[in-house]
Amino acid sequence: MTTAHASLARRARLPVVALVLLSSAGAGAWLFWPRGQERVSLSAGTGARVVAVSPDGALIAAAGDTGAVRVWAAGATASRFTLDGHTGKVSGLAFAPDSKTLASCGEDRTVRLWDVTTGAPGAVVPASEAAVLCVAFAPDGKTLASAGSDHLVSLWTAAGKPVRVLKGHTRRVHALAFAPDGKTLASAGEDGGVRLWNWQTGTPTGQLSVEKHRVHALAVSADGKVLAAAATGGPRWWNLSDRSERPKVAAVGGARAVAVDRDGTLLATGHEDGSVKLWGADGSEVKALSGHRGPVFGAGFTPDGKTLVTASGDGTVKLWDVPAK
Repeated sequence: MTTAHASLARRARLPVVALVLLSSAGAGAWLFWPRGQERVSLSAGTGARVVAVSPDGALIAAAGDTGAVRVWAAGATASRFTLDGHTGKVSGLAFAPDSKTLASCGEDRTVRLWDVTTGAPGAVVPASEAAVLCVAFAPDGKTLASAGSDHLVSLWTAAGKPVRVLKGHTRRVHALAFAPDGKTLASAGEDGGVRLWNWQTGTPTGQLSVEKHRVHALAVSADGKVLAAAATGGPRWWNLSDRSERPKVAAVGGARAVAVDRDGTLLATGHEDGSVKLWGADGSEVKALSGHRGPVFGAGFTPDGKTLVTASGDGTVKLWDVPAK
């Protein structure tokens, strides 16, 4: 361990395991900090509004006001690719299940597909006559959903060919999330509810109330048991099996970002004041994370559940070590 590392370790009061990792970290590596603390901050350009973690945990993507999509490889602080193509703000990102393709959407009314193994652009889908606000891949990797200012949820093949349109929303749709059961899609926005669909048939299967609040984001746990929403009235989460609501969290003010860990026992929320909070299954606060200097618009857990990734209007993407359960 170098003198500089030892001094930093003493000031941060790192545990022994962190000292070993810190002493062996090379240039550009992510440094591991105490559990529940910020690990690293990545520069995402002006106004990072959305973030996505690849299913294999190897990549992070973020985008926002500039229209550029940045992609980082695990262990690097410098971006691997900057994907240029959008002519307006990017409002949605989603990795395909195989982690090789990234979909992005935005104000330019398109969904764009990218090969993140090479950085090469793929299909450009003229998805709407209005801004496209969200995008998501189905678990089969063969179907893509998009939605936005036209109030519609559109389904496409992974090559960008139209499949069907789901109608029911009466205002803008801000969020989409597929469940891993291969049939359930959740959508939500400004019309006060989370709609559930059998996306394979296009049939509506239910609706979850958020009392007329706007929903900014949705997330489903990897095991498919829990659905969470970031709403202006506060974060909400439900058991998908019987659609019963889980204990409400005591969040002050609304939430802009939400994520659920792999087994649905930990909820993460991002807020307008830049705060990030972790909540237990009983609704109690586990940890408050501070560091962002602007609204937190995006959040996601890595597949192993040990790291939370957040994106903020302050132009940064931050990685946080998640407290042990």
